[in-house]
Amino acid sequence: MKTLHPEQEWLREILPEGFPYPSSTLVSGPGGSGKPLVGYMFAKEWLQQGGAVVFLITSTTFDYFLETQEMLGVQMDRYDDRTLYIELDPSLREIVRTSDNYLKANFVIPEIWENMIKEIDRFAGKISGDPGVMISGSALNLLFFSDTYRRQIQQSILDTLRRKKDHTWLFTVNSDAFKDLILPLEEAADNLMMSRMEKPMQLLLHILRMKEVPFKNEEIKVPLSQEILRSLREEAEKGKKNLIPAIKKI
Repeated sequence: MKTLHPEQEWLREILPEGFPYPSSTLVSGPGGSGKPLVGYMFAKEWLQQGGAVVFLITSTTFDYFLETQEMLGVQMDRYDDRTLYIELDPSLREIVRTSDNYLKANFVIPEIWENMIKEIDRFAGKISGDPGVMISGSALNLLFFSDTYRRQIQQSILDTLRRKKDHTWLFTVNSDAFKDLILPLEEAADNLMMSRMEKPMQLLLHILRMKEVPFKNEEIKVPLSQEILRSLREEAEKGKKNLIPAIKKI
């Protein structure tokens, strides 16, 4: 098992011998507990150490995503040759490429999810060397609001976590709703982390399981300001108000 040795001190503390790859990771926790930011901080390490990242953008706008990365100290335009963005668009019935590294797709639909995986594989084919490709997907529980595709898309995500071992996957989900669908994802991932928010606004993370590497098995504080945590919560709430009704219609 290969490992990525993080530069951020708090990550070194919880993963003293590094983050294993390729592997699948699920960050699960209540709504508003900063889960996407955990994923972004791992993606930051990945990019800075020569890897490529595919970002699945769900509950925020792309502009806000870029602002968030800046707040985390990442200038995304430095990594244009090693990033692919795939924005969730419930109005589409096919994958639309708007630029060399930007796609829009309605990956609520299982067939489109599978086609998206093929696009990711094509992108990965252009990437050489370690650590390879990480796929960072936030708030994937939103896909379950489709009555038509809820069970099918959960199975597609589950199959991805279980069987796609050529890349590194890091997904985040809200555990407040659809608990019967979230639990199998938690069980399937190689690595499982739980997040929660403590008043007044402190993000806490607890690793429960890691693949073949030691980890600190206790809750730790993630060094993020109240400003960025509050900003993300507000933006995600705005995004969900528009996105959930659209997904329910699919």
